[in-house]
Amino acid sequence: MTEQPARHTVDTITSDALDALYELLDAAQETELAKQLATADRAFAAAHLRAARNGAALDRTRRALASTILQARRWAARARTAEATLQRIEARIDAVLEPQEPTP
Repeated sequence: MTEQPARHTVDTITSDALDALYELLDAAQETELAKQLATADRAFAAAHLRAARNGAALDRTRRALASTILQARRWAARARTAEATLQRIEARIDAVLEPQEPTP
C-alpha cells in the first residue's frame, strides 16, 4: 500500500508543504474548469446546430405559407371573375326571359 502523506496542522506545516498544497489545489481547479469548459463548448455546439436546423425549418415554413397565400389569392381572383361572369349570364337570361311588351 502507498503511504498517505503526513497530515499537517497550522503549527507543523512548512512553507514548501503549503506551496505544494496550493499547487495541487490550482491543478485540480484548472482540471475542473477545463472539464466545465469542454461541457459548455459541447452544449453550445449542439444548441447552435439545433438553431440552424430550426432556422432552416422556419424558412421552409415561411416559403410554404407564402406559396399558400399566393395560391389562395389566385383562387379568390378566379372566384370573383367566375361570380362576375355568372352575374352577367343571369342578367342576359333575365333580359331574354322578360316579357316583351308588344309593339303597336
